[in-house]
Amino acid sequence: MAVRTYRWVLALVTTGFMIGAAVLYSSLPVNSEPATDHPAPVSALTTTTLEAAAGDCGRLTRQELALSSSREETVSTRYVLEGVTGEVTLPVTGDKACIGVFVADQTAKTTLLAPNGLRVPTELIPRDMDPGTTSFQQDGAAAGKVEATPRHLPTIPGIYRLRIEETAGQDRRNTPAAAPRTTVIVNDNNDLVLHTWLTDNLVDVRQTTEIHAQVRDGEQPVDKVTVTARIYHENGTLVLRREMTPLGQGDFGLKIRPLQLGRFGKVVLDAEGVTAGGRPFRRTGLLEIAGGVAGCRLMRVVGERLTDKALEIDLEYVVVRAGRFHARANLVTAEGEPVAWAQAAAEAALGRHCITLRFARHLLTPGKLVLRDIELTDVTEFPGVKSPTKIGTYAVEQALL
Repeated sequence: MAVRTYRWVLALVTTGFMIGAAVLYSSLPVNSEPATDHPAPVSALTTTTLEAAAGDCGRLTRQELALSSSREETVSTRYVLEGVTGEVTLPVTGDKACIGVFVADQTAKTTLLAPNGLRVPTELIPRDMDPGTTSFQQDGAAAGKVEATPRHLPTIPGIYRLRIEETAGQDRRNTPAAAPRTTVIVNDNNDLVLHTWLTDNLVDVRQTTEIHAQVRDGEQPVDKVTVTARIYHENGTLVLRREMTPLGQGDFGLKIRPLQLGRFGKVVLDAEGVTAGGRPFRRTGLLEIAGGVAGCRLMRVVGERLTDKALEIDLEYVVVRAGRFHARANLVTAEGEPVAWAQAAAEAALGRHCITLRFARHLLTPGKLVLRDIELTDVTEFPGVKSPTKIGTYAVEQALL
């Protein structure tokens, strides 16, 4: 399939973030690389900035706390078949499904048959629209035509058949002799959903991240499923195709080390199976992973103090490539209730540095407090890349005595 056509297809599936993988593993999980650098005295740490480290803070809500710790997730009720020729079967599980057909040859004839053998009407769709969602397609799509079933037309769950035929006679004189190639998009628009997610994003390519997929019928996971991951470079080149490993409870996993896919690669996930009610189905999901090589390493918490204005937490980090760095963390109670968030940014040269997160004193609550979701990101270039080393939760003690 041409790269332009492939991009048009990807615009019709679902989105998320990615930079893909060259080395893949089948078992889970994988631990992050531990921080093994030698600690330095706090007095030896410096923060190099143009002026001073910029920071701010705010009250943390439960929604923001859940977002900070949640996985990057996309959902899909559709599937995509590329490079279709001749005749193909299309499983449909919804009674409000929409079937869209893109044919590169505008003179080709398409015939869609319902499970009862009757012909299903289709209508031409303007090329700047996605027949499944009415979203605009990307510029530069390949020439051809798009047909789709009318939106108001109910569908019968079951197996549909699509036939693609050449048009004989004068219309074929200026078209290629090969059979017309077709891309099909089926959106079931129901509760049978493919959930796909990443355990982490904006990853350092030296680290592994995990790709997960799960098909759910309502709230129940579907067990009779196979999921295949197709890993693409950001230029559209297929790098690897791998079947995902079943992990139980309908969850499928694949470990990926992002090494050779550019700064923005793609993972296309194809799921195929049978529901508990015996209906065959397909689903397609899309994830994007953004990443690169971070010029920093987050090391440890080196200080805490309570001033008349704020609770201050000092983080030690090592810079191996000069640039701009952003730190962020959440503050919660010992029971996990949200309290506040804080962030700071600094420009730093090579060496060891300290960056300070300041939580305004009026935001603090009585009792023990815990620092979590501690992250340091190299934001010198887009996209930012997280430090390959991490700090877990940190109990604030000395400053609150």
